[in-house]
Amino acid sequence: MMARDEGTGRLEHWVHRSLLAGLALSGLLLVAGLVLVLMRGQARPEGRPPALAVMLQRGSTGEGTALLELGLLILMLTPGLRVAVLALGWGLAGEKRFSTVALIVLGLLGLSLFLGVG
Repeated sequence: MMARDEGTGRLEHWVHRSLLAGLALSGLLLVAGLVLVLMRGQARPEGRPPALAVMLQRGSTGEGTALLELGLLILMLTPGLRVAVLALGWGLAGEKRFSTVALIVLGLLGLSLFLGVG
């Protein structure tokens, strides 16, 4: 029973770290993007967001709107990262039922992203 509690605590730690990392990175990108957009007076882009490669390229040059888009994208993907960490942790702990359910949820999140974008 004690080993299970230690494993659960370790998994909770990694879930906490993944959510914290996603939130921190997202927040930094959003604040940096907002500051740049306001300083440069950039207009809101029209149409759909660009492809990820284009966003990364523009973000690396310091374009504020691209940093805002990347920040929002990371914020939206953070819950999926949490589910992936849970699936991996439960799989390593031998909890096949929980791991399978987490993988199904992750697959449904991916499918909804694919169908929503496409």
